[in-house]
Amino acid sequence: MNWTGCSLAGILSPQTFSTHPVAIMLARKIASLFASRPAASTPSRLMQLHEYLALLQEGTEEFAAGERIKRDAFSLALSLREELRLPLGPERSLELILARRCKVQRISLVHVPLAAEDCFFIAMYRQDASSAHAHLVFDIGAEYQRPFLECPDFGVGEEATEDNLRRWIPRLAEAPDAFAIVERRDGTYIQVYADDRGFHLEHQLVTTGCHYRAEQPVGSEAAVETLVSYACGKYEWAHQAWDRMVL
Repeated sequence: MNWTGCSLAGILSPQTFSTHPVAIMLARKIASLFASRPAASTPSRLMQLHEYLALLQEGTEEFAAGERIKRDAFSLALSLREELRLPLGPERSLELILARRCKVQRISLVHVPLAAEDCFFIAMYRQDASSAHAHLVFDIGAEYQRPFLECPDFGVGEEATEDNLRRWIPRLAEAPDAFAIVERRDGTYIQVYADDRGFHLEHQLVTTGCHYRAEQPVGSEAAVETLVSYACGKYEWAHQAWDRMVL
């Protein structure tokens, strides 16, 4: 397991997951390929994944968050429920809201559990702050899944290994409107399609409220490297420029 996986396991310890069956809702995801309207403002900033991973790299430690900060994190999640399409479910006990603290920056990471298993709304608090300055939606359970590749136009449905990605992704340029999805769990995935401008990349964290598109189309080789990074859990893909979309 790489450093990111170790850090995530240190925050919460989900059970080992078996590979889930192929159950991709194609109609919803095909529609998301072409949506593009600007995101609305939020009470605190929606953090991008690479920023969150940087906080974990500094190391975290146990933190006993008080009732006030837990209630504030839950209230923030409620206020963003519609915008981020958060599956909060029924109100839960504050005891289920867990926290870690970054060792260097002393930022508290307060995890509000979502209805989806091992998915969390994470609110970030600077030391002694009364309100969150940033937030993120994250599927910790997805880190323990084997990613699956699907290219419907080519009849492909198989494990997203490096060899399989290098075999199929360049072929998207040969078929108009063809696309590919590398999915970790339903709702958390990366996808790509090609046109005469190049390969267009998008990724999503848990919900359509946290859906991103790469700032610019890329070439075939760059698209393959991005998907290989995603499938292998190396996270280089997260550091490129992504623009949030509202679907």
